[in-house]
Amino acid sequence: MVSLKEVLKGKLSDEELKLVRRSFDIIGDIAQVEIPEELKSKEKIIAEAIMKVHKNVKVVVKKIGPTAGEERIRPVKVIAGEKRTETVHIENKFKFKLDLNKVYFSPRLGSEHLRVINQIKPNEVVFDLFAGVGPFAIPAAKRAKKVVAIDINPYAIKYLKENARINKVENKIEAYVGDCREVVKKHKWKQKADRVIMNLPAHSGEFLDVAFYVAKKGAIVHFYYFLKEEELFEGAVKKIKEAEKEYGRKTRILNKKKCGQLAPRVWRVVIDFKIY
Repeated sequence: MVSLKEVLKGKLSDEELKLVRRSFDIIGDIAQVEIPEELKSKEKIIAEAIMKVHKNVKVVVKKIGPTAGEERIRPVKVIAGEKRTETVHIENKFKFKLDLNKVYFSPRLGSEHLRVINQIKPNEVVFDLFAGVGPFAIPAAKRAKKVVAIDINPYAIKYLKENARINKVENKIEAYVGDCREVVKKHKWKQKADRVIMNLPAHSGEFLDVAFYVAKKGAIVHFYYFLKEEELFEGAVKKIKEAEKEYGRKTRILNKKKCGQLAPRVWRVVIDFKIY
């Protein structure tokens, strides 16, 4: 396969070629790229070159701001191809419909989604406290007895419900819009969770009380957290142990691992732990 650099040779100077970001995300048929300010005038050339190299890409968007707000949205702008930001992404044979300007989605967690999903047993009740469009919740519903999926972003839950229908698991998912603490307080489920997923690494530590509340004795929690290199993995374990003391329940750490880099020397980590 011809490389992006080869396609751009002659269209960009050698200095400009050095600035082109080689790595970018492909979500469905949309390539999501970062264009350095110095290359702004050449963004269309770069985008068209990406489409030439990756024949499956029909749209190229550039990031135009940081991931922000409670709904974790990173705004994008179409710079080449079809004028849309909605697509269908396939991951581990499941289909996820989403709009990049309305919801958060990372294609980099496919193997982590699969790792967790493969642990789920048929009799389990799973609570996904920050569900997004359903990359954990939808495949979990294929294996579990029931999945309770919560997200504060109404668009995320709209797409999650649609994805549940597309993947034929709508009868096993209960989906709710709102802050997970408020949703749990309102519904007071008698049936507690066998497994809790907390994939909101920037803020998961603020919601451990919710996980402890919904978890039955022996439940497993998958706790995602951002940590600097020098804090691995003590920063996240400390949060869990503080919650253990505050809510009067014992915990046991089962697993600690990195699952992606946010920035130089800053990692997304997951701690799997059991609550007693």
